[in-house]
Amino acid sequence: MPVSLELGGKSPNIVFEDADFEAAIMGVISGIFAATGQTCIAGSRLLVQERIYEKFVKRLVEVASEAKIGDPMSFDTHVGPVTTQPQFEKIMNYIDIAKSEGAKCILGGNAYSSKDIKGDRFVEPTIFTDVKNEMRIAQEEVFGPVLSIIKFKDEEEAIKVGMM
Repeated sequence: MPVSLELGGKSPNIVFEDADFEAAIMGVISGIFAATGQTCIAGSRLLVQERIYEKFVKRLVEVASEAKIGDPMSFDTHVGPVTTQPQFEKIMNYIDIAKSEGAKCILGGNAYSSKDIKGDRFVEPTIFTDVKNEMRIAQEEVFGPVLSIIKFKDEEEAIKVGMM
């Protein structure tokens, strides 16, 4: 009997020092914030080679901080609302867990509201550094606009971390 399974995952995006810097930034941004990170293929775990780590993370935060939050039907919106209240609460819980496990929130990490936006289930684009691969934020699907960044030294380490 043929069987097809769609299983969860935390497949990493991996950025090496020889990557096209700006293309990698834009790929990371669209990978995590498209559909507010609420897809099985959301790029929520990012591995960055240590030689470019600081520069890459700084630029990533600059670009991500400009993400427009709002109506997902609007062409210029980057991050829309979370689908349900229980999912919103789950995302906020994962953010709290990440902080309690020692990850450093360098962007976002809060609920978002604005008089210009209808609804109350918005989460700021959120980026964590100092993430260890064994942390829940790196291993469990969050289904929200939450990015975990892990530093690696070389290809061998990237493969090892990526396969965990």
